[in-house]
Amino acid sequence: MKGMSKEQAEKIAQEMSDNPEIAESLKALDGNKEVKALFEKVQKELEEKKKAGMDEQLAMVLIMGKYKSEITKHRHELEPLMRLMQR
Repeated sequence: MKGMSKEQAEKIAQEMSDNPEIAESLKALDGNKEVKALFEKVQKELEEKKKAGMDEQLAMVLIMGKYKSEITKHRHELEPLMRLMQR
């Protein structure tokens, strides 16, 4: 997975294997046009800020703040993803 250590990717893969309902929830995100567009905007801005020399974590905090209302709007759809990322 892009931008993720091998250990993190393996941990997420194991979590998804152990909890197939998470994988199904993530598949549903791909079908949501608004959420997909939000992910694309966040990814594009993150890449731009990193290319400009900004620390990735700082860039993500700034971007997430910028899109806070959209993230909040889709919080129920994004909840399984957020849980997965926090583990």
